[in-house]
Amino acid sequence: MSSVPRHSEEELRQQWAFLDALVDRQAASLKSGVQDPEEEDLMAPMVATDTAYLDEISTLTQRVTTLEDERATLLRRIDLSEEARMAAESARSAADAARLSAERSLAAERARIAAAQPVQAPAPPRPAPRVPPAPPVDGAAPGQGRASPPTAGKSRRKSWWQRIRE
Repeated sequence: MSSVPRHSEEELRQQWAFLDALVDRQAASLKSGVQDPEEEDLMAPMVATDTAYLDEISTLTQRVTTLEDERATLLRRIDLSEEARMAAESARSAADAARLSAERSLAAERARIAAAQPVQAPAPPRPAPRVPPAPPVDGAAPGQGRASPPTAGKSRRKSWWQRIRE
């Protein structure tokens, strides 16, 4: 190094003035709460808050909350309906299995009964007994008045008006 100064006296005074001004700015920023003057440059300028913006933000927040609640409710309903569908399918399969078991038991019982009974020839049908024509009602002459229709072996019960007339 040489003994010749690199800077003139005027340059040194300017540098000292610059450093003094920098220290003063930093002291002022410390008093205002900002630590670094470069931080002021990075901070976005604050927009004046308007009540309309705050109301809109509040409304949107409420709508989002409502939609999230509805989504959670729908997801619960989907889960419950899926569980109900699975329960119905298992009940249906259990009912089918029970039906098949009952059909097998019935077929086995019919086969057992059929094997236990001897084979019999069917009996011939019996002829219906003949009923003589009914006498005339209340002493009317033959051919007059009503005759009761013939019955096939069973005595018909008299109607209320026939019982009253007798």
